[in-house]
Amino acid sequence: MSGFLLRLLAEGHHLATSCVNIAEIERGIRPGERQATVHLLARLRFLETTREAAARTGRYQREWQRRGHTIHMADALVAGTARAHGAIILTDNVKHFPMLDIRVISPPRASVKL
Repeated sequence: MSGFLLRLLAEGHHLATSCVNIAEIERGIRPGERQATVHLLARLRFLETTREAAARTGRYQREWQRRGHTIHMADALVAGTARAHGAIILTDNVKHFPMLDIRVISPPRASVKL
């Protein structure tokens, strides 16, 4: 995925991250990945989780709970933050973001070499 993100940056796309993404990365980073990860994250904009984003987060959770679908807090925060900033979510977990008022795309899969 990092190669794909670096290609998007090289093509002039503006990429961003949020507090949830940073926390998830820090939780799972391996010691040998830290330098490259820090370098990549430094190239991304940071989208603040604003009051608007927080309110949207709660509304997403309430709306989808009424439909019998649980949206976890982390995913709801990512979605609320993206919505507040007009950002597109790039994720391998598209099913975690069923909201209709945000755009969610999945990165292309790397081909497997045999």
